[in-house]
Amino acid sequence: MAARRITVTLPEDVYDALTAEAEESQRKLSDLVRDAVTQLLSGDRWRSIGDVAEEYIREGLTNAEVLEAVRERFPEARTSMQSVAFYRSRLRKAGENVMSDAEARRDRIT
Repeated sequence: MAARRITVTLPEDVYDALTAEAEESQRKLSDLVRDAVTQLLSGDRWRSIGDVAEEYIREGLTNAEVLEAVRERFPEARTSMQSVAFYRSRLRKAGENVMSDAEARRDRIT
């Protein structure tokens, strides 16, 4: 699929909000905007890959299950197991009570 470049002028407050979100999610601003536009046009409520991954982590999915679900929802994403591990770690560091990947895998066995 060929990529095309466009230039868009945004109000300063919108640009500031996008920049803050890109920094917080540790993503390139262009990737963030591209995902937002794609999701808007596809009819989905705009949510970042990180938001979706963290939702699945909170539901108790393993890293492999989270990755599979994210790739189904964002087929063009370059999300990796390391990305999912990062999101899980970020939640735990923020004080959220989420299972580790090992705990989630053990939970599947029992």
